[in-house]
Amino acid sequence: MATFQQIKGVPPPTLKDVPIVADTIPGIIVGTLLVLFGAGLIQLHRTSWFHRQHDDELSDDDYQFFSRQYRRRMQTSSLLILIGFLIVIGDSPYMPWKTYPGLFAVYWLGILLIAFWVILSAIGDMSASRVRSTTLISRIQDQQRILEKQLSELRQKHQGKSQSSEDDETSETKD
Repeated sequence: MATFQQIKGVPPPTLKDVPIVADTIPGIIVGTLLVLFGAGLIQLHRTSWFHRQHDDELSDDDYQFFSRQYRRRMQTSSLLILIGFLIVIGDSPYMPWKTYPGLFAVYWLGILLIAFWVILSAIGDMSASRVRSTTLISRIQDQQRILEKQLSELRQKHQGKSQSSEDDETSETKD
C-alpha cells in the first residue's frame, strides 16, 4: 500500500500526483455506490413528496405526518451520500493515517457515528410508520364494527317488518 510520510519542510504531494492503489478501489466502489444510492433515494422522496403535496384528499394530520416523514428520509439519504464521500476520502492514499493514527481513529469513528445515526433514523421512521398504520387500521376496524352494528339493526328492523306483514296477511286470510 502506498502511503505518504510527511517529511518536515516538504509539502505533501498534490492529488494529481497520488497514484490509485489497488487497496483504494473497494473504498471507491463502496463510496460511489452509497452516493448513487443516496441520490436515488432523494429523487424518490422528492417525487413522492411532490405528489403528496398536490393531493387534495389528505387531511392535516396526514400532511403533517408525510412532511415529517419526508424530512426524516431526506436527512437519512443525505447522510448516506455524506458517508459515501467520507469513505472515498478516508480510503485515499493521500490521507496521512500512518503519521496521525489518532486522526485515523477519530475520522472513522465519526463515520461510524454517522452510520449509527442513519440506522437510528431508519428505525425511527419505521416505528413512526408502524404506529401510524396501526392507528389507521384501528380506526378502520372501529368504523367496520359501527357499520356491522348498523347493518344488523337494519336487518332486524327489516325482519320485524316482514314478520308483521306476514302476520297481517295470515290474519286477513283467516277472516
